[in-house]
Amino acid sequence: MKNWLRNIMLMTVAMTAFHAAADDGLYLNDTVYFYETWEQMYNDSPVFAVTPWIYSVTPYELYFETGNERFDETIEEKFIAATLGDSVWLVNSNYVKKYFKGDAKKLNGFVPLFFSDRVAFAVYAGINDKLGLKEVLFGDTGQDYSNAGNYYYFDFLNHKVLKVNPSVLSDLLEDYHDLQMRYEGMKDYKKRHIIEDYFYKYVDRANDDFMRPLILDLVRGEGL
Repeated sequence: MKNWLRNIMLMTVAMTAFHAAADDGLYLNDTVYFYETWEQMYNDSPVFAVTPWIYSVTPYELYFETGNERFDETIEEKFIAATLGDSVWLVNSNYVKKYFKGDAKKLNGFVPLFFSDRVAFAVYAGINDKLGLKEVLFGDTGQDYSNAGNYYYFDFLNHKVLKVNPSVLSDLLEDYHDLQMRYEGMKDYKKRHIIEDYFYKYVDRANDDFMRPLILDLVRGEGL
């Protein structure tokens, strides 16, 4: 699985710690770098840097405030991505909802993003993904989000974001029939850890597939 799993685990630990600190009333701030295009993201060339207040609804849903209402609106409407620290990439859900169909509407705030030359996906869990009846009635009682994140695959060809479930994963694996057959032959193919394992296998295979177009080639001229 190369470094995808390691990076996601590190991100989850960092974002969970951040969320716990915010729950304790520490509204942390750090330098955040913003990007307007995918090309800027791939070149790591941010167009703006600011030290806003950062708060989280869950470890997978972040918001920024600068104290300047006009610039806060710019963050929400103009920038498509941000980096927090030196390793956490975040995609703006407002951008995703504007240019992608499918499950894009399920995302809110700035969401952890992972991307390579040929593959991009987000990891997201909203507060309703973990809250049960007790939490709705009596408030959030310290939910553990460490295994709550769902994968959202970016289909740039069809301008869709797809929440990865057994059906979506089977469709993605059609390009790699051996993986598809192995996945569909698994007894527990609907279980989270099996879906996760084969999604990583798909990401690795797609990332090494030189027949797949580069994301930058797909977004140029498409208004993405």
